[in-house]
Amino acid sequence: MSSSGNTHLWILVVGLSSVVVALVTAMLKTSSGSSAAEATMAAGAAFATAFGLGLGILGTL
Repeated sequence: MSSSGNTHLWILVVGLSSVVVALVTAMLKTSSGSSAAEATMAAGAAFATAFGLGLGILGTL
């Protein structure tokens, strides 16, 4: 990654894509009949995993 502005932009992309992953996870969990608390916990775990993977990939570049 060459410039600081470019790095900030990629971190924003990783964050927003992690939010999308969390929302899809929450929708799938609630559609399967889980409670709101279970869906929130699953969505939080999905967000943390996706964000961590994204930052790990950015760190290797």
